[in-house]
Amino acid sequence: MNTKLRNALVMGAGLTAIAAVTFAGAGQSAESRLTVSVLSSRPDMVSGGDALIEVSAPAGTTAVAVTAAGKEVSGLTAGPNSNTWRGVVSGLALGKSDIVARAGGKSAKVTVTNYPITGPILSGPHMKPYECKTEASGLGKALDADCSVATRTDYFYRSTDGSATLKPWPTGARPTDIRTTTTIDGKTVPYIVKIESGTINRTIYRIGMLDDPATPAKQDGWNGRFAVSFGGGSGTNYNQGSNSVQNGYSDLYLSRGFGYMVATELVNGLHGNAVLQGETLAMLKEHFIEEYGPPKWTVGTGGSGGAIQQLLLTEIFPGLLDGLQPSLSFPDSSMHTADCGILQNYFESRPEWTPDKQAAVTGFTPGTCTAWKNSFVNVSKANYKPGCGLTDLSLTYDAVTNPRGARCASQEMRINIYGKDPKTGFAYKGIDNVGLQYGLKGLNDGKLTVDEFLDINEKVGGYDLDGSFVAQRSVADMPAIRAMYKSGLMNSGGGGLGNVPIIHSRTYNDARGDIHDRHRDLTIRARLDRANGRHDNEVIWVYGAEAAAAAPAASAGRGGAAAGRGAAGRGGAAAPAAGAAGRGGAAAPAAPAGPNVAALSLDAMTRWLDAMIADPGPLNTDKVVRHKPAEATDAYWNASGVKVAETATFEGDTGYNRTYPMHWEPRLVAGAPLTNDIIKCQLKPIRMADYKASFTAEQAARLKRIFPAGVCDFSKRGVGQVKFGGTWQRY
Repeated sequence: MNTKLRNALVMGAGLTAIAAVTFAGAGQSAESRLTVSVLSSRPDMVSGGDALIEVSAPAGTTAVAVTAAGKEVSGLTAGPNSNTWRGVVSGLALGKSDIVARAGGKSAKVTVTNYPITGPILSGPHMKPYECKTEASGLGKALDADCSVATRTDYFYRSTDGSATLKPWPTGARPTDIRTTTTIDGKTVPYIVKIESGTINRTIYRIGMLDDPATPAKQDGWNGRFAVSFGGGSGTNYNQGSNSVQNGYSDLYLSRGFGYMVATELVNGLHGNAVLQGETLAMLKEHFIEEYGPPKWTVGTGGSGGAIQQLLLTEIFPGLLDGLQPSLSFPDSSMHTADCGILQNYFESRPEWTPDKQAAVTGFTPGTCTAWKNSFVNVSKANYKPGCGLTDLSLTYDAVTNPRGARCASQEMRINIYGKDPKTGFAYKGIDNVGLQYGLKGLNDGKLTVDEFLDINEKVGGYDLDGSFVAQRSVADMPAIRAMYKSGLMNSGGGGLGNVPIIHSRTYNDARGDIHDRHRDLTIRARLDRANGRHDNEVIWVYGAEAAAAAPAASAGRGGAAAGRGAAGRGGAAAPAAGAAGRGGAAAPAAPAGPNVAALSLDAMTRWLDAMIADPGPLNTDKVVRHKPAEATDAYWNASGVKVAETATFEGDTGYNRTYPMHWEPRLVAGAPLTNDIIKCQLKPIRMADYKASFTAEQAARLKRIFPAGVCDFSKRGVGQVKFGGTWQRY
């Protein structure tokens, strides 16, 4: 083993400790102990053969000796505190190794487990088939079957000519038209951007940072903080995804001095598997720390499916993100599409169902269910060949000609989590609508007749295993139901979500028939309340087209561009925030100009996290809330562009709700609680007294024929609704 230590830049240790420490000398004061710890990852999740370690020795220690797997290593440099040393140990063999530090007759060790840089670590076996996209991403032909490429670095700069785009760094003399930018730490530096490109865990990543090629070791432009962009959509692609080198550039973040990263796996439109996404983020962040040093803190950004990732990854893998900036949020990817698909299928052949009557069933404004169906339902069927994202369509599933081919269904992306049905060889499915009374609220509110209510519930149908419409209602497989809850893919609101600042923001899209309706923020809040007994670490901001047009320029000014990346399509390239709804659907309208909410959010988040990191106390919700800045409160921007602070609520005659009316969705209309996380409901006998409408004897008999086993009892937990199984689970 070629074990060595290479120097690593010294930054703060960050807010959350994801690396365990093993030390000798229990019972002694911290100052008298010898400790060795891994800073770049959990010790049991090292990848690529290297790890950034820190040795802390008793006061007065002048030198330490380190071995890895019994072999001497050297080259540690001074750490951030007295009597600390840091360095990157490389050349670790696959499997377990002991890293041991010795000083003054004492010893300490940490046992690490090393995995290949191509993964996997905890997500289970890699999917097959799998198509590389390195050439489409400008990185050349893949070097192996895991779609690896050599790491490379490109330089760009912002010009004084006023252009908003980057210019490539020339091969000759240094440009004379380089702009400067002032970071949030008050440093004025040349606006030169280094973008590192490479592959980790079969994922193409880009890391952008201010860095002058004349003095690359200094990294004067980095403010010590790290931002990760998450792309949207929801996809079923058997490929690597693609992006371009300039996706590693965001003026909002880089002009302030942040490190900034995008990666193909961190686009929900690629695979839609939060376990794989979390594993990938852990490996990417490990690489970042080994290369540049531990960031003071790490913040997420991104909308729609990018919001889903931030929430689920923080629930399931606490420590990877210290603050969240989700926009156009959904709580998870579990239950937003299936009902609209079958409802719209019913409505389309019945012109007598007016838009108002449809809304009485769906809860949405007209057009929203159509958008859901067009964006996701029709293109997420197992036999919709283009949905697999493969150039060679002969590899895809066909019930007759290729029954073992790649299936383009969302459950197949999560087969390692849901499990495989031995009878079919396919992933178990988690869609269920047995006992669900579509339009119940519409009936009780007098917006639907009894016959309309009965007809839609009798004929709405469901999906077969391939995702095609059938007359029978859908019945979920119990292994999939339990796995969704236990894994956290059905967002519990728990895990790490109570210990991070969350600033939700969204343009108001409800009235446009856009899928990104506003009530989702309140569903997320309800889950936080249930899991943690509070939600005061969460902030909800909403603004609309009128407010955007009338608003004054944002005081946050510097940076300007929209935060992160929004929804993306099958290929995995990120799109602007509030962008495409996902593969197969029309893009949502771009966020209007006006209040620069992305910049306001980032500035508030920076003050929030900076204050938290200055507090040496343990990380908990009290600490998060204690350092909440004054501007981080629920608010909306009114039609004059004025920010109005007011608590967001699901119901009630408030200024918030009058300005941006709240809508429902099919399961809420059917009686589900605001948490809206019951996949399969428990059933109860039909009681005619539960209905405000009057049924004839014949209508009552028909109702019982439609629901022979009973109707949903939403006062009880769902069938198979087990507790979240804990963080950092393995599959």
